[in-house]
Formats: sequence, structure tokens, C-alpha cells
Amino acid sequence: MQKIKFWSNWDANSRYPYLFLLLLAVLSLLLGVYHYLTGDNLTFAWDKITDLQVVPLPVHESNHLLQNFTLSADGYLLLEQYDVAQPFVNTLAAALLLGIVAVSIAFYTAAISTMKQLGYFGGILLLMLFLATCNFDLLEVFGNGGQGMLLFSIILLASVSYGFQAFWQQVRFGWRVLAMAGVVLLLVLLIYGEAQFPARLITLHLVNYSSIGLLVATVLFIIWVSYENINVLLWINTQGKTPARRFSLWQFMLISGLYLLNLVLLYLRQLGYIQADLFYLNGYIILLLSAIAGFWGMRQREAYYKSLFLFRPTGAVLYLVFAILSFLSIGYAFATANDPLVIMYRDIIEYTHLAFGLGFLLYVLINFSKLLEERLQVYKVVYQPQRFSLFTFFLMSFIVCAILVVRAQYRVYFFAKAGYYNYLGDLYRTSGNDILAERFYEESDVYDANNVKANYSLAGLYRQQQERNNEILRIQEALEKRPNPKLYVRLANLYDQKQYFFEKLYVLREGVEKFPKSSELYNNLALLYMQTNVLDSTEYYFDMAQKYSADPDYIRSNRLAFYTRQAMLEPAKVVLEESRKGHYKPLRSNMAALRQLLGMDLQEKEVFQPDSLKEVEDMTLFYNQTISTLDKGDTTRLKGINSYLQAPGNQMFYEDLLYLKGLVQHYNGRPREARSILENLALQYGERSAYYSNALGLWMLEEQNYRAAAAYFKEAKDKGFTPAYLSQGYALALAHQPEAAVAALEEVAYTDDPEAVNTAHALAAVLRMDVPTVLAQGSDKDKVQYLLTYLPQLRLTQVDTLVQAIGEKEMKRRALVARVEYLMDQQLWRQAYMAIKETGAQLQPEGELRSALNVQQLKLWLNTGEYDVLLNRMNNLYLTDRDKRLNLYFKARVAEVKGRNREAAERYQQALKMLLYREDVVLAAAKFFKKYQPKQEQSYDILLSGITYNPYAAELYKAYALESLNQGLSSYAEQALTTLQNLLPATEYSTFIKKYEKQREDLAARADNWQL
Repeated sequence: MQKIKFWSNWDANSRYPYLFLLLLAVLSLLLGVYHYLTGDNLTFAWDKITDLQVVPLPVHESNHLLQNFTLSADGYLLLEQYDVAQPFVNTLAAALLLGIVAVSIAFYTAAISTMKQLGYFGGILLLMLFLATCNFDLLEVFGNGGQGMLLFSIILLASVSYGFQAFWQQVRFGWRVLAMAGVVLLLVLLIYGEAQFPARLITLHLVNYSSIGLLVATVLFIIWVSYENINVLLWINTQGKTPARRFSLWQFMLISGLYLLNLVLLYLRQLGYIQADLFYLNGYIILLLSAIAGFWGMRQREAYYKSLFLFRPTGAVLYLVFAILSFLSIGYAFATANDPLVIMYRDIIEYTHLAFGLGFLLYVLINFSKLLEERLQVYKVVYQPQRFSLFTFFLMSFIVCAILVVRAQYRVYFFAKAGYYNYLGDLYRTSGNDILAERFYEESDVYDANNVKANYSLAGLYRQQQERNNEILRIQEALEKRPNPKLYVRLANLYDQKQYFFEKLYVLREGVEKFPKSSELYNNLALLYMQTNVLDSTEYYFDMAQKYSADPDYIRSNRLAFYTRQAMLEPAKVVLEESRKGHYKPLRSNMAALRQLLGMDLQEKEVFQPDSLKEVEDMTLFYNQTISTLDKGDTTRLKGINSYLQAPGNQMFYEDLLYLKGLVQHYNGRPREARSILENLALQYGERSAYYSNALGLWMLEEQNYRAAAAYFKEAKDKGFTPAYLSQGYALALAHQPEAAVAALEEVAYTDDPEAVNTAHALAAVLRMDVPTVLAQGSDKDKVQYLLTYLPQLRLTQVDTLVQAIGEKEMKRRALVARVEYLMDQQLWRQAYMAIKETGAQLQPEGELRSALNVQQLKLWLNTGEYDVLLNRMNNLYLTDRDKRLNLYFKARVAEVKGRNREAAERYQQALKMLLYREDVVLAAAKFFKKYQPKQEQSYDILLSGITYNPYAAELYKAYALESLNQGLSSYAEQALTTLQNLLPATEYSTFIKKYEKQREDLAARADNWQL
């Protein structure tokens, strides 16, 4: 431990700066490892192409006249295809590198200031050469293109460091570091403050231009430590305290030979002589081991360099500075995915470690073989040669290394040039100078033909310029030399049109052959086969993608969309169960759509409502979830929808969001606002106008405003929406207009929809019958449909006969509920009471029929004065969420009867917001405010809102006409009469006219009396 922590005996002024530098070295190493693992994914990041698939989602289903009516909205499935983003210039990595290099320069200049004169001048020369590679002149710090900044920086750094070396030798090392750090900081402030470029470009300029200097420093360091692994093996073999615990000469030769054999295999593989995928020790791992061993080796060799400087602290600091520069330089090559430099550094490591490792092994064997045979501690005297000098060892090793470089046709030199030009291309592409960037990338391609960095960067430039063919050529060239899955994915995606189907298939299959564990390639193949409906191949490639995927939720999302689109419910349910805990937003969005299609409740605990819709999946997840939560009494999403509608970036989704807002309002008790939105959509969006008119018709059906529903369906029908043909016939039948219904049902034949035509013919045939015929020939379904259509026109005996003739249980239940409704409309309270008791015994405890019967029971108590019973039983009776809203109306009526006018007014106001579509609620509210607030126009406003929302409510028009007279609005009253003439039968209209005329005469007489 004492040997490891050799700095523990140093004085504080040396120990603490050294420990700081050691931590910086560890940080640099960690950064290098991080970029080794992630650099390619940051520079050439995976991207996605999102395909938005529209699928009809059932919003609400209701049954009218034994026919199901479903309102569907466009839901969205997300299919995501892998793509590769534009090349990314990692400016953060550049900034970190520059910052650490600046600190290293401070330590370096402080360290060389402790050297002897000859060593100091050598150190300053290296610094000057490094600073010269920064090309300060291009930054125009002093407003010109000269070398003023370079000269100034050299003079300032050299003069201060020389002052410590020659004149202020008593200053301790820690203070020297601080002083030199101050000088470096001054230079940095001067450069960033005076240069005529943004800080980001200055950083890239300094880092990328100085990469040559960093490269030289890295090569020197690699040579410096190239034989340290053999030295460590020597220590391992001979460090035992007793000869018995030490290894022999042959054991040392065996383990050293295996290490060198690995390097030989790496070299032969690099030359192409070996193609087999054997186990190789990674070159960068070898360097890391050498660098760690070098800490110890540097201390061992102090006897050889102490004439220039001492290990403490100069040698130790210099070693760490060069280690830091090496880690940073190699790490930055990985951070920028600069493959020529990555390969070059790997080759340099292999060449130097093989040459110098072999040389050091010979050096040890020639000098110390006898000592090894005697199992002595050779590591202690390894730098005291007797026959074969260190100089000879270095010279011989260098010659061998040069031979290896020449044998490889100087490729390390060409790779270094190619990598340097890639750096310059990144710099000028970031600055927006694409012409120069293209030139430098092309130069890089000259020195390392078809290297990935240059060719993909050029492809990125061509992508910006939409030069598809040039982009294809560049990617194909990159694939020739160093193929990877990303290049295959990007190339395949360039064949994105249908006529290039087989080209795309060929590229993806070739990629899979070379990279059989690429989930991205399998995913894109599965999506490609989806276009052919070859389901087996699609499933196979999805299976392979999921098998090798590091992100299974991504693949599950696509599978779920695939199964949903193909209506493959069983496998879709399996994937849905597997994905229960998934957090990936596209997956959650597809899950929400599938659950809605299956009629399942949304199971997510947390409601997704982001601050903004930044991505498509944000919109689809929010939209699909909101569809799944309609009719839950939850209006909290309206706030989010309103904010999204106001955001300028959401214009693409504006129509969907506006419709979603209408849906939320309609199914959560805001009918007026909802209908206003849909009417505006029907006017503004011509292509979808018919759909919105049909949706309004379905809403009116749900609210039992059948004449309004028929009008909207006709509107949709006239605009070409074929499902509205059948819906209009049913709406007219429910509005008790059988003749008009038959005429509409006959027009269904124009739709060429066999199922709709058959349904229309069957209902039309029923509506043409009379009571005896339907009793004799009709099925139970026919009888119920006939009863519901003709209900107001039948006599009680006919109603009873029809109900009794129905045998099927469910049909009987519907008929019994209709009979109760008939009795209530006829105000036969006693008979209605008995009918409710009879019907209740046959209904299920819950369901729409039970709720409808309970509503009639509440009305009966209200109309018979059983107010206390009404209030006490109200919350105990089963009601659907929609029918529960009527409780506000009942409470208002009871409060009015009991004289609690303030409470009644509040209840009526609440009820009107949620129940504006109900005639009885609007009439009761108008009557109340007319009675208790006669001087205000509130009654008139309520009736006006009522007829605006429901323009086919005859009773509302009657009340509105009379109230218009009371308010002195004769013209409005006359307009109401004109409308009433079309809504009422002639006899009923004549009766109302008499009442209208009498009220007008009374008002006129009252006015004459007031004038007298």
C-alpha cells in the first residue's frame, strides 16, 4: 500500500496538486470509456420515422329502436421505423476536452519549471509546437490574421514558467500551478473575449485544429508505456518474498509469449491474414493496463532521467499530463465517431506494444535470464543492464515498429490525416460553411477511402440539400469498408417509395446477414413485410427484433399496432398483458387505443397530460387516453386541451384537439359548448363536414331529441355520408313520424350497403303494418319497434295488447318500460305506479332499462307530490351517469315547491348547463324565473337557449312565443309562430294560435289601461 500511495510522504504543496491531477486523469479515463461505449450512438444517433395509422375508435354506443348506434372517432396507432439522425457534432465533449487540456497545460508548465535548464527548454519546445497547432491566427483575436496570439501566448507562458525555473526557484509547486493556471485563464478570457466567433465555434476550432498536437502527445505516451505490460509480468513472476513463491524463467516466457502472441494475431488480423473471429484482447484494454503499469515504471526509471528532472513531483506530474492528453484524445475520437483515428490509435497501440514488448522481452532475457533461472527478484534491477543496454533496446524496438508501419503501407499516417480532416469538416459544418466542410470530408475520404465518418457526414450534407442519389452513393461507399447496422438502415430508408420495395428488401436482408443480432434491422424488415400482408414473415421478424432488442417496449409497440390493424385480437391481448408495466409513450398510446377497441377500461394510474405536445406520441397518447375516459365526469383535461389549442406548434393537430374538446364537453355535461364546437367544425372542414354532422345526429339520438337527430343525419346524408341514410330513418321513427321514416328508409338502397339495406327494408315493412297485422305476423322485435314508433298514437288497450304479445324476455322488458313511459305521458299516475312495480320486478338491478324506469319513478313521485320520498330515495336508485344529472332538476323542483327559492335558482342554473337538451328542464326553469324574477329577462334567455339548442322542440317554441310577447318582442314571436306551424299538426297549431291571440289581446288591453 505504501508503494501504491507513494505521494503520502510528499509535502502538502506537491501532494494536493498531484492528487487533483490524478483525479483529473481518472475523470479523463472515465470520459474516454464513456465515449468508447456511447460515441457512435451520439454522433450517428438512432432516430425514428413515425407512421400515424388511423383506426376508428368507438367513443359511445347507444341502442335505439333495437338498433345499435356507435359514434366512432379517429384513434391513432403509432408504427415506428428505425432511422439514423443527421451526424451530430459533440460540442460538449469538445468543451470538456478543452477545459481539461487547459488545466493540464497549467500543470505541465509548472512541472517543467522545476526541471534543469536543458530539460526545461525541451519542455518549452514541445509546448510551443502544441500551441502552434491551435491555429490562433484564424480566430482573429487581435483583429488580423497574423500570429500575434500565438506569439503572445508562447511569450506569456514561457516567461512566467522561466521565471520560476531561473529566478523564483524557492516558490513551491502548488503555487506555481496556481500561477500558471492564472496565466492560462487570462489567455482563455482573451481568446473568447476578443475572437470574432461564437464560443461554440471557438471551442471546436481550438480542439479540432489542436488534434494534431494531441495526437503527437498520445503517440509519445503510447510509446512511453508500450513495454510496461512485460515489465509488470516480470514483477508478477519475481516479486515473491522467497524463491519458492517466485516463478521460473519458462513461466515468465510462457505468459509473456501468450501476451505477445495476442498482439501478433491482432496485427495479422489488421493486415487481413486472419479472418477467424478468435478471442483477442482489445487494443485499448492493453493500453489501459500499460498506462496503469506506467505509474510504477516511471518511478523505477528515475535513475535515467534524474539529470534532467526528479520523479517528485516533476516526473509524476508529466506522466499524468501525458496520460490525460492521451485519454482525452482517444476519447474525443470515439465521441465524434472519427473511425480513421479510432483505427489509427488501435494500430499504433498494436505496433508499439508488439515491437517494444518483444524488444523488452529480449532485453530481459539477454540481461537477466540467469537471474530468472535462479528465481531472484529481477524486477528490482531490471534497469541495470549488463549486456544489452536500454538505448539498444529502444533503438531496436523503434526499428521494428517502423518496419511494422511500413509493412502496413503507412496506413497509420493516412488514417491520422483522414481523421484530422474529419475534425475540420465538423468544425466548418457547425459554422454553416457547407462548401468547406464538404471539401474537408472529401479530403478525408482520399486518405482513408470510404471511411464512415467522412462518407456519412457527406451523406448528411446531401440529405440537407435533398440530393437523394448522392446520399445513396456515399452510404454505399461507407458500407464497402466498415459496414454497420445504421448504414444499412439509413440506406434502406432512402428506398422509401413503393417502386423501390425490392431494393429496400435487399438492403435490409444483406444487413441482417452481416449483423444477425441487429434488432433495428429486424424491426424495419417486419414493418416492410406489413405492406405485403405476409403475416408469417412479419411475425417472424418481430420475434427476432424482440429477441435481440435492448428496448423491448419499442418492438412491443409496433407489434401491438400491427395486431390491432390486422384485427388479430388474441396475440394483441398477449402483447397487451406483457406490456402492462411499459412506460414507452408510443406503446402506452397503442395500448390505450386497443383497450378502447376491446371495450376495456383505461388501467393507467397516472393521467398523461403533458405541458406541451412536443412529440407526435405526446399527442396520440393524450388523445387516445382522453377517448378512453369520456363519460367519466372528468373535465380536467379541458385545461390541457385549451392550452394545446393556443400553442402555435400544434396546428397539425388543431382539428383533432378541437373535436376532442367537443367530445369531452358533450360526455361530461356541457352540451351547449360541445354542439357549438361540432357545428363550427362542420362549417370549417369541408372534407369532414359530413362526419361532424353525423356525430351531431348521434348526440341528438343519445339525448332523445329525435327530430333534431333526423335533421343532422339528413345534413350528413346530403353531404355524402352513407351511414346517415339508415340513421335518419331510425331517427324519424323514434320521432314518431312513421311515414317520413319509411320514405327515408327506402333511400337506404342508394348506399349499396347490403346489411344496411336489409335492416332498412325490415324496419320499413314493420312501419307499414297496422296493429292487427303486427300482432299476427310480426316477431317480438317487430312488435317492440312498432310499439316504440307509434307509441303516442296508440290507445292504452293497443299498448297493453302489444306488450302482452311479446314473449322474449329482453324484448318484453323494453316493451314494459315503453308502457310506463306511455302512462306517464298520459298522466295516468295510478296506472303508472302499478306498471312501475310490475316492470321493476322483471328488470335487472342495473343497466339502461333499469335507469330509465327509475327516472320514471322519480318523475312519478314529483308529479304526485311525494317530495320527501323523492329526496330520500333519489340517491338509492340506480341511474346511469347521464341520468344522474336529472337529480339537479328534481332537487330544483322540490326546492321550488318548498319555497327555497334561492336554492331552487342555483339548482336550475346548474341543471340548465348540463340538461339544456331536455324540454321539461328548460320549461320548468323558465317558468320558475318568470314567476320569481318577472322583471328580469332570464326566463326569455332560458327559452331562447332552449330553442337554439333544440330547434325542433314544439313546447319550447310555444313558451318562447308567449314569452316574446310578454317582453314586447312581437317580431320574434311571429318568427316562432312560423316555426311552430311546421312543427305542430294543424289542429294543435290552431289551438295554440287561439291561446297566443288571447294573450296578445290581454297585453294590449293592459297597455291601454296603463296609458289611461
